[in-house]
Amino acid sequence: MSMVVLAVVIAVTVEGLIEYAKSIGKAMEAGEYKIALTQAGAVALGVLLCLAVGADVYSALGVTFAVPWIGTVLTGIFASRGSNYISDLVKKFQSIVGEG
Repeated sequence: MSMVVLAVVIAVTVEGLIEYAKSIGKAMEAGEYKIALTQAGAVALGVLLCLAVGADVYSALGVTFAVPWIGTVLTGIFASRGSNYISDLVKKFQSIVGEG
């Protein structure tokens, strides 16, 4: 079971890294610096919070990195993806309420 959970955590982390890179890059190219800053802020906040409390989902799943803090940073990126999902959900609710 833990290997399945680890695969999901890795998949979400990789997806997060790719999506952040794409969205920040596109926003910067378009001159939409507020969007880029919001995305970068979500990553930074997730990483800082995980560093502050020592959260490391990879370590909890038995994965060790040569550089000990890498797991905590990746956990922060993993955690920051949740903020995007919640933000998207709130935007959808706002658009539905705005239409009604």
